[in-house]
Amino acid sequence: MSRRLRRAFTLVEVLIALTLLGLLTAMLFTSFNAVVRAWESGRAAIDATNHADYLLEQLTAALRSAYYPGSGEQYGLIFTDDGDDPRSHDLIEWTKVGAALVGEDADFADVPHRIRVTITEPDAPFPGGFTIRAWRQGLQLDAFDPDRDTIELSLSPKVVGFNCRLLDPDTARTADDELNWIDEWTKTNTLPTALELTLWMEGAEKDADPIEAKRIVELPMGILSQNPSLAASANDSSKRGTSTSVGGGRRPNRPGNTNNTNNGQGPFRPGNGNNNGPGSGDRPPMPGGSRPGSGSRPGRPSNDPAGDLFRPTR
Repeated sequence: MSRRLRRAFTLVEVLIALTLLGLLTAMLFTSFNAVVRAWESGRAAIDATNHADYLLEQLTAALRSAYYPGSGEQYGLIFTDDGDDPRSHDLIEWTKVGAALVGEDADFADVPHRIRVTITEPDAPFPGGFTIRAWRQGLQLDAFDPDRDTIELSLSPKVVGFNCRLLDPDTARTADDELNWIDEWTKTNTLPTALELTLWMEGAEKDADPIEAKRIVELPMGILSQNPSLAASANDSSKRGTSTSVGGGRRPNRPGNTNNTNNGQGPFRPGNGNNNGPGSGDRPPMPGGSRPGSGSRPGRPSNDPAGDLFRPTR
């Protein structure tokens, strides 16, 4: 009996072993749980970033397809500021054409229509989040009210904040040569040349900080809307069939262009190439290897979008 007792574990040894085993299991579980939570948080952050990027792409396409016929306050941009924190609910409203944000199935997608973008709080059964309202610009009754007669559509309930800043039309740059963003827009009969858009997506966890996504968008119609003489010139040219109208459209062939047979569109201009008639063929090279009309022309916007953004016409 004495030999068998000496070979067994004592109660203290068993308790110590169980304690060490419990501590080791707790450490392994804590480490594994931290890894899983970090992986889930990273995956949620990536999904939120991709989701925000998709919404910003749609919003960018909708803003760049802004419609402006040359005049009229009803075609300008309306902006309501609600702060710049991650829970801000800014509002922008403008006129556009195309299927961006409204979808190709909308019966007014190909005609000028008004669109309003903001963030709303959830109110059952409405999920809230990134919401839009859209309606046809014309052919509406006198008693038409967008807040009452349109449906608010939620594109993403995961967006908790939206902030918008606009490039100052009077002073595009500060004294430090930085872009001068403003938080108000009083020129509601025009469009800004550029906007800074910020979306905040809900975090992976309930108490986590929102995930931020930012984009700068340049509006092609902004310069025309802020320069009435330029807009009037563009509209006059469109009526003569020599350029694209301010509100969009295709440019007809000009006389003298490649493969133009001069079918009554104007006098023949020799030297444009592939024209039938005397003087056809390539234009002679100019000194320095350039041709007339190449490069930037005075009064014509640069081909570099960043140049247009950082040096807008004032």
